[in-house]
Amino acid sequence: MGVTELEIFFNTSSELNKKYIKGLRSSLRKYGGKVRSIHPYSSMMEPFMFFSNYERRFNDMMDDYKRYFEAANMLDAELIVIHGDKLPAKTPDEKYFERFNRIIECGKKEGVIVAQENVNLHRSQNPEFLCRMREWIGDDCKFVFDIKQAVRASYDPYDFAQRLGNAIIHVHVSDNNASNTCLLPGRGTMDYGKLKKILDDNGCDPAWIIEVYRTNFNEGDEIRKALKLLGDMTK
Repeated sequence: MGVTELEIFFNTSSELNKKYIKGLRSSLRKYGGKVRSIHPYSSMMEPFMFFSNYERRFNDMMDDYKRYFEAANMLDAELIVIHGDKLPAKTPDEKYFERFNRIIECGKKEGVIVAQENVNLHRSQNPEFLCRMREWIGDDCKFVFDIKQAVRASYDPYDFAQRLGNAIIHVHVSDNNASNTCLLPGRGTMDYGKLKKILDDNGCDPAWIIEVYRTNFNEGDEIRKALKLLGDMTK
């Protein structure tokens, strides 16, 4: 299909064992694939484990996430995608920022970037929250910008990207229209050239990863065509 850059979404703990990852690595080398990012299957547990007032849970979850860092190193992946805490928030913003910064620091020790994704119904759905997070943490605070999640949270995706500025290092690409928040690129109204200009003007050079659901396509050739269209619009 011409895909060379990938994000791997692990779906269960057994997929983090070294034998399984070595198999993935072998396939990647065979077909010339490059893993840019890793997405934990345990995102749904992050509010309870990382962002409660129970310190021991945080420490235990941090140990668990070191397995993702190890997997990232084995696959030469650069970053881990974090959803973070859901709404309604039960802890002050500063507590969230402090906890997230500790996850970032742990990732840095393993040579991995930990990046916050904007996610609907999470604290990260709000660009103002993310800007405060960036100000509190500093330059180590990096973002995964997800188009569909911005749309689902009723934000203009272009304005959202502008607000996050040069902290965007990764983009989850999808399309949308008045009745659908997640479509393959080319099936909605997104202007990817406009989005790329915003990112370029802010000094961003992110990976553009098509992220849609299995129900959004029937055949692999549809992804190939969407990938070509995206490439043509973001040259």
